Amino acid sequence: MKLVGGSLGCKAMSIYVPDLIAELVPAKGAAGFEIGDDFDSILKRVGSVGWHNKDSELDGKIYSNAGWIGVKSRSGFPGGPYTLVQSLIYLDDVVCLEFEENFKLYRIDVGRGYRGGFFGVRPGDELRALERAGFDVFFNDMDDDFLLIKEGKVLEGISFLTNYRASLNNAPDQIVEYISIHDWSLR
Repeated sequence: MKLVGGSLGCKAMSIYVPDLIAELVPAKGAAGFEIGDDFDSILKRVGSVGWHNKDSELDGKIYSNAGWIGVKSRSGFPGGPYTLVQSLIYLDDVVCLEFEENFKLYRIDVGRGYRGGFFGVRPGDELRALERAGFDVFFNDMDDDFLLIKEGKVLEGISFLTNYRASLNNAPDQIVEYISIHDWSLR
């Protein structure tokens, strides 16, 4: 939760820096943001952002991003009903905040460069480290992510995306690329 001052030409600017060492709390929060926060309050904290549509040039814009950018995209079936998704992305996808039409924060993704973790596991670490932390790791082939099982129950509000997006049986040495903290009921 810091503001970094700087200058761009002769116009001064400030960039809101999220808490990149905050621990990840399933279904609750990450990076100093809480699941369920409303879009306007977060946008006020983050400040002015340039908005982009999801298109073929978006990856380059995210890669060169030096602060926050906004992305508007549609989720749904071609020709069918869709939902507008608005994302606020910090740096090169280090933190991504996602909102749907109710304007509540329902998902926080953290990627490489994020230093906080969950049971010591953070983006860039081996997925199998979660097994050493006492969890069973289950590949969810519907969403190509990994869920955690503890005492026979899925741990709600957290999932892991890796560099392979295949079961550990097929690719045993996977690296965590993103960790998602979410509450799907807020979509």
